[in-house]
Amino acid sequence: MLCIVFGLSLLDRTNISSAYIAGLAEDLGLAIGARYNIALLIFFVPYCLFELPSNMIIRRLGARYWLGFLITAWGVCVLGMGFVRSWQVLTVLRALLGMFEAGLFPGAVYIIGSWYRQYETSKRVSIFYMASLLASGFGPIFAYALSLIRVGDGMYRRGWRWIFIIEGITTIAAGLLAPVFLIEFPERVRFLTDRQKHIARTRVSMEKKGAQVEHPTVMQSLRMLLDWKIGMYCIQYFVAASSVYSLAFFFPIVLRQGMGFSYALSQILSSPPYVFTIIASLGTAWLSDRIKLRWPILIFHSFTAIVGLLIILYTKPPGVRYLGMFLATFGTQANVPGSLAYGQNQTARVQKRGIVAAAMISIGAAGGITGSTIFQSKDAPLYLPGMWATISMQVLYSIVTFCLSMYFKRQNRLADEGKKPALEGVEGFRYAP
Repeated sequence: MLCIVFGLSLLDRTNISSAYIAGLAEDLGLAIGARYNIALLIFFVPYCLFELPSNMIIRRLGARYWLGFLITAWGVCVLGMGFVRSWQVLTVLRALLGMFEAGLFPGAVYIIGSWYRQYETSKRVSIFYMASLLASGFGPIFAYALSLIRVGDGMYRRGWRWIFIIEGITTIAAGLLAPVFLIEFPERVRFLTDRQKHIARTRVSMEKKGAQVEHPTVMQSLRMLLDWKIGMYCIQYFVAASSVYSLAFFFPIVLRQGMGFSYALSQILSSPPYVFTIIASLGTAWLSDRIKLRWPILIFHSFTAIVGLLIILYTKPPGVRYLGMFLATFGTQANVPGSLAYGQNQTARVQKRGIVAAAMISIGAAGGITGSTIFQSKDAPLYLPGMWATISMQVLYSIVTFCLSMYFKRQNRLADEGKKPALEGVEGFRYAP
């Protein structure tokens, strides 16, 4: 169920690019100036601000009812987009969409981190993220089918409206069903006995003292945020998110304008790279857990993204450039769950994992703002500044990941030699570089 609702959230935040080439741009004048970029980036301002508060609420209220409320609320926003008559109202609805979607992703990562141990998380976070990418990958084809709907001879003859209306209704239905099907935190589930709940909590906690779940106060949460390593994880996730968002928002447009494919073919060709990404990413996540190393896999993903972007930029045949889209999509998307698992693995205390996930994904929202602005209409069809900005950030990602992992290896060695008895303040804990 987490996979389904996150898939819907990705669909609902990126379907604007499908609607754009289905007539939204002409009807609302989105191609004028920076209107499209404004409508994209406004989503990420509340998305950034409301993630940490949401992760502080979710464990107190319970995941099922809190996430159920958020899903239904953003579904109403998407439904409303099908009835807008001006780009200003669309922009307001995008802002509300960002506010309600903010709690889902960090909440889901927090839930997964509460159930699985250090070398179990990468596979699970990848399965969660990649299964949802399936929805994102087939979203353009689904959007194309919806855009063919015609009702009457007025505003509802415009296919782009039906993309928002049908997808909004689908999300509302999922939100109403969420309290029945969503999983809870270990201490709240009804299908475990008290003894089983105790086992579930203690197996993931590296702390020797009991397994009581403490809810950190606002001041404790702020103190946790002062850890410099969280800043490094945030840089990793900022790069991963900005690259993913920029490619998701602009690939249909690059296919249409940059490679000269028809509207229908642009929508259909957006999907195969995501299918390849899902298979390849699950393979590398499994390998990462198997060899118990994170950094070589993460840097491999980053290098693959760079190669793919260079192929798109500097080759001529559309088929070869399309191959570049496969590599770029895999390299950027695979590092989203990879980076989240990396941050969770270096955090000993369960309470701090929720803060780490929320901090990373909040900064990822700033990456969304970057991703929605570095590709600008005036740079079509090559989008040279956007492409090179993405390549540069991928180089930064590799450098930060390598340096941080070497630091963690050194700390582990010092702990093994008895010179650092308690990493992260927890006896027996070791980093997972």
